[in-house]
Amino acid sequence: MRQVLKGRQIVQRYMTIVPVIVVTIALQLSGCAKPKPCDCEVPRACCRGLVPQCAACEEGMTLDEWFKKTCPDGETDAHYGGWNEEAQKAIWVCDDGTRQKIQISD
Repeated sequence: MRQVLKGRQIVQRYMTIVPVIVVTIALQLSGCAKPKPCDCEVPRACCRGLVPQCAACEEGMTLDEWFKKTCPDGETDAHYGGWNEEAQKAIWVCDDGTRQKIQISD
């Protein structure tokens, strides 16, 4: 008789545990739904040099747009001229023409 009572107690414990396990699994599976797509902006990898190409990339502009913003008089080139402490921004010296290329040899 004692064995029958112990058997019933074991069955009752499992009958209590099984629904809990089923609910837990159902909740976990519902979390596997595909996430909603995000309209996230893909980060740009920009160079950090003090040249117009890098500055344009950092500001999210094309080189032509950057020249129009930085050199409003229509210059086609610029070089770094220092840092403006008061305005906390780079100083760009605008030029017309191309830069002279120098060959560095050993």
